[in-house]
Amino acid sequence: MTQTIFRRLLLLTLVLVISTAFPAAAEEDQIYTIKKGDTLWGLSQRFIEDPYYWPNMWADNPAITNPHLIFPGQKIRIQDGRLEIIPAYAEAKQKAPEAPATDQNKEEPLPEPEEVVQIKAASGSQGFIRTDETALGTLVDSVDNRVLLTEKDVVFLKMKDNNSVTVGDTYGLYINSNEVKHPLTGQKIGTMMNNLGYLQVTGIDNGTVTAKIGDVFREVERGAELFEYVPPHLELTLKRGTSELHGFIVATRDEKLTMGTNDVVFVNLGSDDGLESGNLFYIYRPRQASDEMLQKAGEISLPDAVLGAAVVIEVRAKTASAIIIKSVDAMYIGDRVTLVTD
Repeated sequence: MTQTIFRRLLLLTLVLVISTAFPAAAEEDQIYTIKKGDTLWGLSQRFIEDPYYWPNMWADNPAITNPHLIFPGQKIRIQDGRLEIIPAYAEAKQKAPEAPATDQNKEEPLPEPEEVVQIKAASGSQGFIRTDETALGTLVDSVDNRVLLTEKDVVFLKMKDNNSVTVGDTYGLYINSNEVKHPLTGQKIGTMMNNLGYLQVTGIDNGTVTAKIGDVFREVERGAELFEYVPPHLELTLKRGTSELHGFIVATRDEKLTMGTNDVVFVNLGSDDGLESGNLFYIYRPRQASDEMLQKAGEISLPDAVLGAAVVIEVRAKTASAIIIKSVDAMYIGDRVTLVTD
């Protein structure tokens, strides 16, 4: 009888050991080694069927300072519907291999970074800061004399140069908004132009240009100005910055006072500075020492407080719009930006 009870207890113990060991092994198997051509976008789509998850993965992995830089050979852990990059130092602690003797004068080749990283961007309704841009024309009237105009309405245009207009041409519709000033100097940067939508030329008769309004973001009124039509950026490919640039957030869409993830901001840098659509910014703010610290330590230089990151959407000559893709704290007009180049 005693032997029978002992055998049953032993069998139960083995079952418990096996049942607890298998999940651990299964969890350990959820490791994927990054290959050439992988992107954060693609990995999010492949393993959790959500390509737009990657900014969350980036935010949850402080080891990735730049989303361009994922390398073949790095590993990710898939667990509970999340992706986690395994830092290289974690493996180094476990394996601790001896470093092979190398020629100190010979530079080791760096891993090839994966550049093709895409994000979902904002719609085309962000507008732009007008500095020295000249309008191509003006919406002067409509066929039915209504005050507020919208999609599919037929309108008449006064163009700056009728000879440059052909049937089928598309123009963006904009209206003047607030004056934009530099947050430190107070000098005028330009005028915020709100994007109303777009229209397409349908006819030209004895100098009269007729057009039909397409998609709109808000009501259109007579006097709206025409500028080059910029199609909405639905996806952006991140591009490495080529030079060190520093600037400021000088305006926000819809005059928001506080910004966070997915908000659109405007900066005082543009194509004249070498900026391109898809460039990545860090947003930061100088950290101020407290009075108590200044009394105890005297003058002291503190590191900047990093607030988040943004990707450039549309670039003009002297200004650009950007969408915030990562936020660790509230951001305001006057916060600083620096172009990511590494």
